[in-house]
Amino acid sequence: MSQPKNRLEARLHNLIASAKELNIQVRTEKLLREAGYRAHSGSCRLKGREVIVIDRDAPIADQIEFLTAELSARQNAAKPEPTVTQTDFHE
Repeated sequence: MSQPKNRLEARLHNLIASAKELNIQVRTEKLLREAGYRAHSGSCRLKGREVIVIDRDAPIADQIEFLTAELSARQNAAKPEPTVTQTDFHE
């Protein structure tokens, strides 16, 4: 059984707030479509600032899935890779 729409909207708003805490602007826009061309949600840098554009006509579950994936990718990219030294290996 699917969640009520208002719970999904609350989840989306929480994700947008999380993005704002990471200094990422989230914009929901009506993405134009033409014959042979399908625009979709994405991310970019605009004047040095990270921006995520979400297709407001996409189902709300798809918007949540996209934004969750974008934020997760950024959090994983921000984590430093562990350093391995020779003393970490045991013979």
